[in-house]
Amino acid sequence: MKNNLENSSRKTNECQTPVMSLILCSRNDQYQGNSRWRLETALNYVAQKVEELNRGTQVEVIVADWGSQVGLHEMIRLSPAAAKMVKFLHVSSDVAKSLQKDSPFPEVLALNAAARRAAGEYVGRIDQDTLVGKKFLKTFFDLYEKSQLLVPLESALLLSNRRRIPYRFAKRCPSFFGVERYIRWFNKVLPLMEPPPPHLYYQCYIGIWLLHKKLWADCGGYDERFIYMDNQEKDMILRLVNKYQFVNLGELVDHDFYHLDHGSPLEPWSASRNRKCNPERDSDHLPDQFNPNGENWGLVQYELKLQPTQVVCQEPDSLGVACVNRCGFLLHLGISLVQSLGDHIFILIAVKPYHKYKNFLSVWKHRVKVIVNAFNNEPVLKWPGVCINLCFKRISRIRT
Repeated sequence: MKNNLENSSRKTNECQTPVMSLILCSRNDQYQGNSRWRLETALNYVAQKVEELNRGTQVEVIVADWGSQVGLHEMIRLSPAAAKMVKFLHVSSDVAKSLQKDSPFPEVLALNAAARRAAGEYVGRIDQDTLVGKKFLKTFFDLYEKSQLLVPLESALLLSNRRRIPYRFAKRCPSFFGVERYIRWFNKVLPLMEPPPPHLYYQCYIGIWLLHKKLWADCGGYDERFIYMDNQEKDMILRLVNKYQFVNLGELVDHDFYHLDHGSPLEPWSASRNRKCNPERDSDHLPDQFNPNGENWGLVQYELKLQPTQVVCQEPDSLGVACVNRCGFLLHLGISLVQSLGDHIFILIAVKPYHKYKNFLSVWKHRVKVIVNAFNNEPVLKWPGVCINLCFKRISRIRT
């Protein structure tokens, strides 16, 4: 009888331990617009998709709150499902300032702190404004339960690119209903962040960077010297790839991650380009150590506690500040498409001016042909998505 009770208790504890921990970092500020709205939307969206799969006890989300004067757990409005799933790891402003030196936001320190305290068997890093799709979640649990990969899941390095929810739509902070409906309508035609060449797979924009927790511990997570901008994932991947197998997760889940764009395409290609960057990482600049952080990675020397949210909203639709009904959503969608088209035309004319009329005319003839061919055999409802895809491909080529 005693053994049966012990076995039952052990099974209960195993069921309560999450399979996957999603980690992200943020701060209570207004970084490039309404960053709190973007965080709320991302957290409520993933919680909704997890609940639809009846996996509520198998996923946790940890938000590393780096240096907020007023903690995010006091401000972020979550649905009941998200409130059960999301925990906040608040790093005080005093500790944050002492550790970040001259960096405005050291993601590696915040993310490592979250990964070190994650309870999940697998730890996946996402951005604070990236929405995690249902297809990815279903595929992950299928792989976890059925072991369908050619390599053991626990030794796989899983990386996916992400799709873009255009700036002109996201900047107005649409309702939760509007965002959810937008992804449902356009998910497969939303443009990918510019993918790297196949041999530079580790330079992919991050939809998710997912691996077993023992791999995080093995390499010490992100190099905590990389407190500036860029190259932190490259460095971590290049340290791990000699021991573990890389898997392009994006190809398996159709890049089922959606980034709420917050940088205007009409601004100089991003003020962040003026920020200090981390050392370059590629095949000619390999990391010098497998675990550069040692045993104390993830701010383990600090007593940081996971906290629940203090604000729970019963209706997810009340979380938006615009488009509070379906008619509003359709109106907002139309306005954002017109504005995106205007941005595209401005970039074509002003950013890349053509001094010779004949050359200008021939270029536009070519572009009209490209658009007509793109629309060919596509249903009318998919035309807006096709336009957005062409627009972002053009912007990506100009930026590079």
